[in-house]
Amino acid sequence: MTTYGYAYALADKEYLDAQLTSLKAYGVDEIVLEKEVEEAGKNHQGLEILVEKLCSDDRLVVLHLVSIGKSIIQLADLLHELENKGAQLVVIEKSEELVDLSDKELAAIIRRFAMMEKIIIRERTSRGLEVARRKGRIGGRPKISQETVERIQFLYNNNKYTLRQIAEECNISLGTAYKYTQDQK
Repeated sequence: MTTYGYAYALADKEYLDAQLTSLKAYGVDEIVLEKEVEEAGKNHQGLEILVEKLCSDDRLVVLHLVSIGKSIIQLADLLHELENKGAQLVVIEKSEELVDLSDKELAAIIRRFAMMEKIIIRERTSRGLEVARRKGRIGGRPKISQETVERIQFLYNNNKYTLRQIAEECNISLGTAYKYTQDQK
């Protein structure tokens, strides 16, 4: 069993120091320090690598749940992944309302809240789409005429245009050009 500490480097240096001090005092074997990255989709790479290497009975230790830096839905997914690996999340300091809960009970509550949040998001999205349709707005790609579709296919087959050239020539997106050249195969 290995115990890994995880700290998310926020702008608040005092909080980062508190995380690191608490993790060391807890006696973790290794600390992964996540640095904030400004590129979209590049945050939490250290956590992803850490979770990948976790084995059964390993522990992922954080000072607070906020130290993970994830939304409730992302946190629930992380807990599910840890459960599948047989690993455990340990939260050193819980808020007063959660102190009496074990980490397993806390994980179950988080998963329930995440499920509720997903349902609420799905419902809001459905209602928003319904309202937009009633107002005459239609989502998705704009429709293109059959004449344009035939022109796309003709340029692709006969003139050996690239998809980018076809998109520019027909005033469509690259994805649309690809779609209509692949439809004929």
